[in-house]
Amino acid sequence: MKVSCIRTSVVGASALFMMALGSFSSLSEATSLRGIGSTPEGVQAPSSKSGILAKQSIVGQYTNTCANKPASAPCDKIKKDAVEIFTEDLRTLGSSADRTYLPAILGIFKSNEIELRIAAADAIGMMGPQDQDVETLAPLANDPVPDVRRAVSQAISHGKGSAISLLSQRTTSMKMGLAPETPADAAKYSIPVAPDSTYLFYGSDPASGRLSYTSKNETARFFKAKAKTGPFKLDDFQEKYRYQLRDEQEAKEQIQSDKAKQLEKIKPDPMNAKAFAEFMEQVQSVQLGQLAAMQLDSYQPALFKEPTVYILEERRIGQRSYPSRYVVIYQDVALNRPGYRLNWMTVPDNVVKTVQAASIAEEKEELARNKENEALKKRAEALESLTKKKNEQEKSKFKKGQADLEKELGF
Repeated sequence: MKVSCIRTSVVGASALFMMALGSFSSLSEATSLRGIGSTPEGVQAPSSKSGILAKQSIVGQYTNTCANKPASAPCDKIKKDAVEIFTEDLRTLGSSADRTYLPAILGIFKSNEIELRIAAADAIGMMGPQDQDVETLAPLANDPVPDVRRAVSQAISHGKGSAISLLSQRTTSMKMGLAPETPADAAKYSIPVAPDSTYLFYGSDPASGRLSYTSKNETARFFKAKAKTGPFKLDDFQEKYRYQLRDEQEAKEQIQSDKAKQLEKIKPDPMNAKAFAEFMEQVQSVQLGQLAAMQLDSYQPALFKEPTVYILEERRIGQRSYPSRYVVIYQDVALNRPGYRLNWMTVPDNVVKTVQAASIAEEKEELARNKENEALKKRAEALESLTKKKNEQEKSKFKKGQADLEKELGF
């Protein structure tokens, strides 16, 4: 499994800018983005030479004394100021809507500074992405940091074109946070991952039992060898296991409802910033968990064409057998490559059994109705057959009587 994640320091990011914009005449004087090359048309230039020199000094101090060094109070302040300068310059370039600056902005995504990657995404959003940018932007939407993913997703949503619109739908990211994430380990859930797969952060939620990947090659053969049953067309799978899938969904909703009720009992002190922030994170987690589950179980044809399902494990819980582990294979249209999503049940068996009771009764009622409807159908068919036979007999009798009459009359 692969996750593309190349990071450099803010100094490296600065060098990337200089290389990307090296064709401009005033590069030798540049230490911040605004100082690189000519000022974009319609963008206000720095008001004074002293302002430029001050920025040069800050960036120079960081480059010469603080870059790649252990954290310290003086360097923390210099780093903060240097990042603010680059952030301001990124947004200045973005507001120019001049696509010649796009390569320089894209280079910033190799920086390990989260604020700069977010600012670079904002700048791209200001420019307005186009269909030709899809292949470049797709990997950026898979950043390990949730807030960067959201920023890139929002930037893509400002684009115009059919391909960029599909990418916007595909890379929607709801999770928030500045802490880098690591790909979930599918082996922990006893589910295999196909070779040459790339983990998709925005398409995964271990808490919901969903992990998404793209692959260089088709994965049907790999999962067929691991499967207990399948393949099924997605619609056929959902119909065959409709009660089981509904039980799982209702069990999840019950758990989420219980969590929400518990949170309602908590009365955080607004004056305690830390406690209040932790409380809001819990509330957000519950809300986003529900939305993520809905999003990850949606397979729009425009994005996934005709998905196929392989059941990797089926397990009996109570009175039903459930597809407890399965994989949905599809063509990831927006990313233009094969993709798949690993699925497993995350709800406890006892909760499944609780909601199962009602659906079992409903299933029995449905079976009874189907049996009654089938009996009515057979009765109607028998009556129709009898009526048809009777009509044919009467018609035959009438014809015979008519023939006898004609014979008597000499016709």
